[in-house]
Amino acid sequence: MSTFRDTSTVIWMTERENEIPFSGIDPKGRIKFGMLLEMFQEMADIDASKFNLSVRQTLEHDVTWVLRKYRIDLEKYPTIDDGIIKIRTYAEPCRNLFSLRSFRLWNRAGDFLGSAYTWWVLLDIKRERPIRLDKSELMTGFMERLSEELPRDVKVPDVTDPQIEEKWKVRWQDLDVNDHTNHAVFFSWALDTVPDGICEGYAPVLVESEFMHAIPRTRVRCLTQEVPSSEGRFFLHSLRHMEDDTVYAKLSSLWK
Repeated sequence: MSTFRDTSTVIWMTERENEIPFSGIDPKGRIKFGMLLEMFQEMADIDASKFNLSVRQTLEHDVTWVLRKYRIDLEKYPTIDDGIIKIRTYAEPCRNLFSLRSFRLWNRAGDFLGSAYTWWVLLDIKRERPIRLDKSELMTGFMERLSEELPRDVKVPDVTDPQIEEKWKVRWQDLDVNDHTNHAVFFSWALDTVPDGICEGYAPVLVESEFMHAIPRTRVRCLTQEVPSSEGRFFLHSLRHMEDDTVYAKLSSLWK
C-alpha cells in the first residue's frame, strides 16, 4: 500500500461521499462490484477535470487515456449497512510512463474499507503510440510526486488449465467514450464466471487486472481457472476474442 504525503494543497485530492443506490446492491446486501468501479470512474473524472485531463478533455487534443493495470484491495467488503462510501482520490506520475491513480474508501462510521489503484498510459490517437508524460504539454502542472511509496506492480499469471468458459457479445451499452468496452464490463464478465456457490458465500476482496488490448463491438469469451490458495478461493481469468483467441485482458480474483 502506498503512503500519501499529506500536503496543504487540497487541489491534489478529490473527496466525495457516494450514496449506495438500491440497484447497486446484490442479493446478499453487498455493493455490486461493478457499482464500486463506477464510483471510482466518476471520482476519477471529477478529479482529472480539475487539471483538464479527463478523457473528454484530452480527446480534444487527439490524446486519450488507456487503462493498463488495476488493483482493488478491500479490507472490508462494502455492504448496504455501510450507509455511504466516502472515496478520496488523487493521481501522480509513475516512472514517467503512467499516471497512477489511487483511491481510499471509508464507510459512514469512518471505518477504512480498502484501496484501489489504476495505471494509465497517455496515448497519441493519430500515431497510436504512448506518450511519455514529460513530453506532453497537457501534463504541465501534473508532474508532482505525491506518494512516499508507490504500490507494487500488477502481474497476473496466465490461465494454463481453464475449467470454466463463458461467452458474451459486446453491447452498445458496454462502450465508453473511447468507443471501446468499458473496463468495468471486463471485471463483470470475469467475476461472473466463478461457481454460484462462490458468489453466495464469498466476496471478491482482491481483484487485479492487466489490460492488453481494447475490446471493440465483438464477441468474447472468458476462461477461468481456480488455483489453490491458503488465503481463500483464488481464480485466474482470461478474456479473449471468440475466434482468433486474442487475449484482451488477464484478471485474478481472491474471494473470502
